Amino acid sequence: MNRLRMAFVGVGDMGSHHCIGFDLLPDCEVKYICDMNQANVDRTLAELSHAQPVVVTDYKELVRRDDIDAVVVSVPNYLHREVAVAFLEAGKHVFLEKPVAHTLEDCDAIIAAAEASGSLLQIGLVYRYSNVYRRMAEELERGRLGEVKLMWCKEFRDPFPPAEWFYDKNKSGGALVEKDCHHFDIFNWMIGSKPVRVFATGGQHVMKQGQRNLITNSYSHYPERTISDVSIVDHAWVTIEYENGSKANLGLCMYLKPRNLTGDGLEIGLIGQNGAQMVAKNDKTIDIVGGNDFTRDHLDIDVTSDSIMGGHTGGQTQRIEFVRGVREGAKPFASAYVGRDALLIALAAEKSILEERYVYLREFAANPAVEIAK
Repeated sequence: MNRLRMAFVGVGDMGSHHCIGFDLLPDCEVKYICDMNQANVDRTLAELSHAQPVVVTDYKELVRRDDIDAVVVSVPNYLHREVAVAFLEAGKHVFLEKPVAHTLEDCDAIIAAAEASGSLLQIGLVYRYSNVYRRMAEELERGRLGEVKLMWCKEFRDPFPPAEWFYDKNKSGGALVEKDCHHFDIFNWMIGSKPVRVFATGGQHVMKQGQRNLITNSYSHYPERTISDVSIVDHAWVTIEYENGSKANLGLCMYLKPRNLTGDGLEIGLIGQNGAQMVAKNDKTIDIVGGNDFTRDHLDIDVTSDSIMGGHTGGQTQRIEFVRGVREGAKPFASAYVGRDALLIALAAEKSILEERYVYLREFAANPAVEIAK
């Protein structure tokens, strides 16, 4: 079988990891890299084990090339529609970093392009491919908690990388769109019901619009930078109510220094109808307690086989499954439709903060084409 010929548009933090990860797969060939930042290109090329790709600075040079089968798009959110639609319309399979887009309009345009082309479109909702969260889903399928009635997420962390687009709500969609589409997707996945309404409160405690904010970040390669145009929230509490009566709550803090040092890291928890609790911490462990008896289970999950180079849990598994989807025509687990559902919650939360009220998801215009395609 011929190798999958791939191009990578954007090789910043996530794009670089994708390029390195796909290069490690024997049935993939990294043919092209596109990025205007030479430092990003150099850093990526230094880590490739097999490929010697052609480097370009404008993705339009690649759109109509007949020696590309699939494209990984890891550009800022406000460019997702422009870049992804161009490649989908050219008949290329697309792996698109999360969120699907920073607006619902752009999201639906991307979905429409994928449907019209018949190409595979997978979204970088990496938790859906993580050994940790797949194990949580397995425990739920076994009935360990009964129906999930309450969920929570504590996302207490350091700021985004000091690149200006992250901090511009018009380009990123806002902190809850850029960061927490991941966690809203986990809520939807585990609860298994449709979200009905969202209430959120948030604002700017530390990083404030119009002041000189010195931004540092513990996990990216970007040097510290002073950013004054900060239109995103740096903290929030978000409550989601579902059709089946279940509820979920997310707490976000974006100004820890230098990062979360508690050892627990990200915490995602569930309480089932039978009174049992299941809690994942730091993307590494799961604890299941209570229910019908006093049983306590502690699970140390394999977080090596699903990733590379200490990267995000599920990172390599999502790449393997993208290739399988292209080969076999299978629908991706992280489809654009589940990405859209998570985006709706994030947009509702941003709107709730702005308007200081409950926001019902029915307020967002339905897209019949999307509903039919689901």
